[in-house]
Amino acid sequence: MINIVITEFQKLKRYSILWVGIVSVLFSALLAVFQQNSGNEIMQYESYANSVIWNNFSMAFPFMIVLIGGYIINREYVDHTLKNMLTVPVPFRKLLVGKVITVGLITALYGLFSFLCTFVIGAIFCHGNISPALVTKSFFQLVVLGLCCYLAVLPIILFFSKKQNGFLAGTGLAFVYGFCGIFIAGRALTDYYPITAGLGIIKFTGDGTLTFNLSVEIGVLLIMAVLSIFMLLSMKGFEDNAKVSKATGKKQRTQS
Repeated sequence: MINIVITEFQKLKRYSILWVGIVSVLFSALLAVFQQNSGNEIMQYESYANSVIWNNFSMAFPFMIVLIGGYIINREYVDHTLKNMLTVPVPFRKLLVGKVITVGLITALYGLFSFLCTFVIGAIFCHGNISPALVTKSFFQLVVLGLCCYLAVLPIILFFSKKQNGFLAGTGLAFVYGFCGIFIAGRALTDYYPITAGLGIIKFTGDGTLTFNLSVEIGVLLIMAVLSIFMLLSMKGFEDNAKVSKATGKKQRTQS
């Protein structure tokens, strides 16, 4: 499995799709600057970091994770490499698990990159109150929130990876999925909506009016993780699909 993950990272050097993630993270951080400067108050680091967190979970991360994850899986269809699964000792499900793990690690790296952008831009535009404690807190929140978003959208990645180019529809769904979190956060369904569940886990303060039920939020994300595992186990391997196609072809020839 480690070799599969290493191989996937080596493949990433050829994928320009990763720039979409970089641009998304930068856009989220820069948009937060305009949001903070829309008022007349002095821009504070904690408030700025909270704005970045809000932009990440509602816009940047859900669609970005599904787009990149779906693209990585879809390359096996586009490059016609899935047929080679029959000739090498690497089951399709094992390959898919390796890709899913890779996407999780990429998400963590984007969370780290989001923190670096937040810290650098915050140091430029924020005035005072950038203490080591706040910086450490923002690091934890941005990275963990990215992983929470990853768990929330993982079933979408797996569901739409069954067909070639299916991830494009999944990306559109993920964007709507995340955007709806803007209207759900702070309301009765906050703890039960997978995208907003991560806010309570990272102890997001926001405007100080949000309340969370940590046990419910952890339970919701665990359900998403279990659902993803079930989908992986129940997903037919390429060799299974090939057998079905051959059987169908023989049946059609017999009927004719």
